[in-house]
Amino acid sequence: MIDVTLPDNDHVSRYCKPSTVERGIPLSAAFMPRHDEDYLSVNWLEYFGEPALDTAIDRVRQVFRHKEYQVRPKGRFAVLNVGGAKTAAYEGVRYTLSIDHLPLSEDQSHAGILGFGSEDLAVAVELAALVTHRDVHLAIV
Repeated sequence: MIDVTLPDNDHVSRYCKPSTVERGIPLSAAFMPRHDEDYLSVNWLEYFGEPALDTAIDRVRQVFRHKEYQVRPKGRFAVLNVGGAKTAAYEGVRYTLSIDHLPLSEDQSHAGILGFGSEDLAVAVELAALVTHRDVHLAIV
């Protein structure tokens, strides 16, 4: 499958492990790619064709269970609007991000935020600043 840049009106979710969550809100550390990654892994919520983001998040939970990904009760899923994330990174620190569909055999909704790396804390700060309580979902329900 050819990688596709996601539409600005769509949304992605990022699993934030408990050590990157404070008082229910993800910290900038939750939005840092690992040192061995070229992008930040996320899941494309509109991929599922669900009418509500809450339902799409539930589908992401199912994918994570199927992959046997370690999801913790105090972890959270943070939702970002694609266009909002790209705009915040550009206006805040002049980084041009691309958010692309990068499906994996075990996770067809997998996507990536490209254009910054593990040393670019300023981009992670901009992404974290977009997240409010209404954008955060329990990892386990």
